[in-house]
Amino acid sequence: MRVLRLRLQNFRGVADREVTPAPTGVTVLAGDNEVGKTSLVEALDMLLDEYDDARKKAVRRTQPVGQDVPTVVEAEVQAGAHRFTYRKQWHRQPSTRLVVHEPAPEQLAGREAHDWVLAVLGAEVDLPLWRALRLQQGVPLEQADLQARSSLAQALDATVAGTVGGEREETLVARAEEEFLRYWTPTGGRRTEARTLEADVAAASARVTALEAEVAGVERVVERLDRARADAADERAAGAQDAAAVRDAEERVADLHGVVRAVEVARGALAAADAAAATAERERAGRRALLARAEEAREAAAERDVAAATAAADLAAAEDHLRAVARELELARDAAAARREEREDALAAEQRHAEVVEVTRLRAVLADAVAAQRRVAAAEEAVAAAPVDDAALALVEDAARALAVAAARAGAATPVVVLEGAGRTLLTSDGERVLDEGPEEVRLVGGTWFEAGGVRVSARPSADQERAEADARRAEDALAGLCARLGVDDAAAAATAARARREATAELERARDAARRAASGEDLDAARRRVARADDLEGSPDAAAGADDAAADAGAATGEHLRRRREEADGALGAADLAVVRAGVRLEAAREAVDGAAARSADRTAAATAADARERVVLDELAGARAALPDDRAAEDAEDALRRRGEAAASLAVAEAAVAVAGVADAQAELDLRRARLLDGQKRLRAHEDEVGALTAVLEAQGGLGLAEQLGQARAEEERARRALVAWDRRATAARTLHEALQAARASAHAAYVEPLRAQLHRLAVPVFGPDVQVEVGPDLRVVSRTLGGVTVPFEQLSAGAREQLALLGRLACAVLVSGGAGVPVVVDDALGWSDPRRLDGMARALSVAGASCQVLVLTCVPDRYRLVTGARTERLHA
Repeated sequence: MRVLRLRLQNFRGVADREVTPAPTGVTVLAGDNEVGKTSLVEALDMLLDEYDDARKKAVRRTQPVGQDVPTVVEAEVQAGAHRFTYRKQWHRQPSTRLVVHEPAPEQLAGREAHDWVLAVLGAEVDLPLWRALRLQQGVPLEQADLQARSSLAQALDATVAGTVGGEREETLVARAEEEFLRYWTPTGGRRTEARTLEADVAAASARVTALEAEVAGVERVVERLDRARADAADERAAGAQDAAAVRDAEERVADLHGVVRAVEVARGALAAADAAAATAERERAGRRALLARAEEAREAAAERDVAAATAAADLAAAEDHLRAVARELELARDAAAARREEREDALAAEQRHAEVVEVTRLRAVLADAVAAQRRVAAAEEAVAAAPVDDAALALVEDAARALAVAAARAGAATPVVVLEGAGRTLLTSDGERVLDEGPEEVRLVGGTWFEAGGVRVSARPSADQERAEADARRAEDALAGLCARLGVDDAAAAATAARARREATAELERARDAARRAASGEDLDAARRRVARADDLEGSPDAAAGADDAAADAGAATGEHLRRRREEADGALGAADLAVVRAGVRLEAAREAVDGAAARSADRTAAATAADARERVVLDELAGARAALPDDRAAEDAEDALRRRGEAAASLAVAEAAVAVAGVADAQAELDLRRARLLDGQKRLRAHEDEVGALTAVLEAQGGLGLAEQLGQARAEEERARRALVAWDRRATAARTLHEALQAARASAHAAYVEPLRAQLHRLAVPVFGPDVQVEVGPDLRVVSRTLGGVTVPFEQLSAGAREQLALLGRLACAVLVSGGAGVPVVVDDALGWSDPRRLDGMARALSVAGASCQVLVLTCVPDRYRLVTGARTERLHA
């Protein structure tokens, strides 16, 4: 497919534009941002894809904002043997018109035209490839998706014909893959059937293991039951012996009962004496403690009184310090206020000076901008006054050449007579004339006659001469009419006028550059408003005073001096603020000290009051205790209780000696031991009997389960499951082996299939990266890596510039390969922005090579990037 002409009317911001790309080669459509370059491609897509009555949002947005006008797209397209002009109109009076020029003239309209175009493009053009080969603005930088493009596949197949096995190979590969996928997932995992068989084997093995464990458990229960019955019999025999020994020990302890009773009476008397002695001792210790507490209370009350006096003195000193620090803070704040006023004065002076300097600068910028705009206006008037542009001059020159050719043909067709006779007078159609010396040639055009010696000779033009003269007259009229429309006299005047227009246009460009430089990136409207405000303020009293101050400042000091003055004021203000902060910190610390001293004074006063109260309570308690029992009586009672306790202890020792002589303790100890042994034996006997009962119940419950028969069946089922799993594994392994072998063979054939694209890409990459570049192309027809200087870098890790260059080269390589069949244009929209000058030169050479066999459309706002493309046609797009 080739786009021969494309015209847009009322398409977003484009009012009317027509471009005529070169059928083969590189066409650069250059224009500033937002001039509508990308709209050209979008309009062509909409022409091919959308009906004229489409109501999609993307179609509605193509109508210019705020205008009720139709949007029109018209294109002349060459697709295979078909050349046609296709036009659609949307929004108002929708219509579709098609004029077929080749191979046979035809006119269609409406849906019939739309369907005809889709049918022809579907048969002649790889439309998905047309979209894949675009390098578009505003989309992520990526390589073209070429893997499923039919035209590229056909071109590669033609290049490597015979490398692959054709339909029979595809059928075998498909069947092998189908068999592989019966057993394996696409990622190589085993299918559910294998997991089911493995689960069956695992379940059967678990069943066998569980039954074997149950059978072993029954056997262990029988062994434990036999041991439990034997242990119970042994415990019964030992229990009879222990019962006899307990009865003998009880009879001996009963015989010694009288001696034991005397010891118990002595122990009771000793316990009563211990209690009386303890009571008397507690009374004496309490009296001593009460006397000590009274002494401690008197000492504590004295200490609390001294501490309260000290705290009151500390509080008075802290309050004096607080008043002094508060005065320091007041003085620091006054000093800070004075420094702040000085700083504000310095800042105002600096700002006034800066405002004066900035307004003066803006006035100069505005003056330069006004002068530049006047120069632009004058240049625009000069351009408008020169009616002949290069296109009109070309028409005039073509008309002049046509006139010269026609005149030459007319002259060649006109007969010539030779007149001789010096000094002879002739009557001619132009009047009398006298012949000169020598022969004279006369062309016999229509209406020419001369008379000599009474004989008149008249010329009658032939048919060829008449046609030649008519052609010459028409050419002359055409040239005269064209010159009249252009307001010039002849072709030379037209050339002069065109030269004047070119000079005026060049001057206009220079004037516009000067206007842009005069603006210097300034917002001129904002600058005018700021200067106007400054002019308005100069008339007010406050502004006049400020202007006087600014003038005084400017006269007394430079801007640098004002800045230093303001910085010094900033430093002084900072120091004053810091002094205020420090005084505030000291004041806060003084307040905290006063609060702490006040709290301590209150605490110590309260503590002194509490200590006096405790002293009074302890003294009152001591007086009451002495009234009930004097101090000397408490001491006498304690001594008497200790004496009686000693007598009771001596009596107990005599009784215990008698018990020791009689062996009472040994007899009682033996009785306790015999009774404990008998109880332990009875407990063990009950445990053995309980175990016998439980094991008997377990055996009775498991006796009818048929565990041996179940175990045999489970082992047979496990063997069947294992055989099924082994058979599945053999089939799955065979299917995978065949699949992998066919895939390896197919990958080898595919490498040869990809080679033509890689070779073409390498041919285009050499001018860009150098002769040692190597490019690897993957099975998906995308660039995998680039090797340069022996270093291989994956595509994703290359710089943005290198990735963009390879992405474009890949599209160009594909376009070159398919250029002989269903070729499509390559569209490059504002690309190569990351390329350095050397790489740009190389890309220009690559574009030149690709343009020799395919159509390349470049949309750019920087046409200098493509200045070295050989044979490129450049069209400037203006808003």
